[in-house]
Amino acid sequence: MSMKKPVKKTCHSKETGQRNQGLLSGFILLIATLLLVACSVERPHSILDPAGPAAGHIATLWWQMFWVYAVVFIVTLSLLTLALRSRRREGSPMGSRFVFAAGVAIPALILVGMLILTLQTMDNLQATAEDLNVKVISHHWWFEVQYPEQGVVDANEIHVPVGSMVRFELSAAGVIHSFWVPRLGGKRDMLPDYYTELYLQADEPGVYHGTCTEYCAGVHALMGFRLVAHEPEDFSRWLEQAADPPPPPVEPQLQRGQEVFMRSGCAGCHTIKDVAPGTLGPDLTLIGGRRTLGAGTLENSRGNLAGWIANAQALKPGNEMPMSYLEPGDLHALVDYLWSLQ
Repeated sequence: MSMKKPVKKTCHSKETGQRNQGLLSGFILLIATLLLVACSVERPHSILDPAGPAAGHIATLWWQMFWVYAVVFIVTLSLLTLALRSRRREGSPMGSRFVFAAGVAIPALILVGMLILTLQTMDNLQATAEDLNVKVISHHWWFEVQYPEQGVVDANEIHVPVGSMVRFELSAAGVIHSFWVPRLGGKRDMLPDYYTELYLQADEPGVYHGTCTEYCAGVHALMGFRLVAHEPEDFSRWLEQAADPPPPPVEPQLQRGQEVFMRSGCAGCHTIKDVAPGTLGPDLTLIGGRRTLGAGTLENSRGNLAGWIANAQALKPGNEMPMSYLEPGDLHALVDYLWSLQ
């Protein structure tokens, strides 16, 4: 008398349980993702927190893609669940029709629809008129900022008026970089031999984080900038002040600092308007008023500025600024002088 072995049934049940557990985990992951996305949290560098029209169009496209593909994901998991719970009849003509519709026709329609929405978004990002022209040149590893019509040069910090369309002329000195302010718009490559254009507008005053998104070797990860959006009146005042050369220092400590700057080699690399003509490093005419040092590496403070001058390599390894060997008195005088340049 033969007896049936329950081993296969047990294995089949175990495999089915594992599949169901995997499907359940997928549903839980989807629900958790939806809840996290829907949470009202502070997103200072997120494309989902737009602060300008270009970023708004991009965020809208992102949400459209998210919800469409979320539905596709749920339907796919549902069909997979049904397939695991039932057996398809051999030779059924409905099987091939369903595979063609669900695997070819419907995905093709979805992709065509997404393509149309993407092209519409790209068209909405185009601009034909601007209120301000700003030229940005990327270096190793920092950003030079020029206002050609106003005669202002800055570094790693861009100032714009709220509500104005700004045309950025982007180029690179050396290798390819990329320019991106997540809350204001999309990315644009910065090329050594050809300039590219990007139009951005900030609808809200504030400080926006920007970064290089093209790997450019070395300390690429520490290559950032800040875009500061002012009210129009405040921007006009900033621009007028920035266009004027810094006044000659009157206080003895500041005079000593300027002397240290000129004789210690700083003037060979850095520019201070009407004082030093160096062009290898960032322009320091407005360094005292900047929010960061080292292209967004650390907050601009007297202590950090002194540390940067003394040993920039310890703060941003691989940058092109050498160590300095200044006496403490000279270092403090130099910091005071640079801090006064605003």
